[in-house]
Amino acid sequence: MPVSPRVQDGMGTTIMGCLSEDLIVAHILRSPTFHRGVRRIHRTVEDLRYGRDPSEPLRQGEATAEPNRAGGFFKHFIEELKNQARGKPSDPPPPAR
Repeated sequence: MPVSPRVQDGMGTTIMGCLSEDLIVAHILRSPTFHRGVRRIHRTVEDLRYGRDPSEPLRQGEATAEPNRAGGFFKHFIEELKNQARGKPSDPPPPAR
């Protein structure tokens, strides 16, 4: 009697489901994008836990980055809302001709 690929294992999943899941996981693990993402997350966590390694070179854009840039858009957005509530827009319209 031939065995159907849809035969369930003991946990209710089909054999075909396990094979396709294995193929998807294998494809993700071969992806350089996945490894770059994991490397970036790992580096960020290590920097937060143990501090920056002083012997490590600066990362791209780090030397020119503004240190007080955190929350820049949100801070600007709140400031604009406050200005509009006061009736003083930051960029007044040009004068009419």
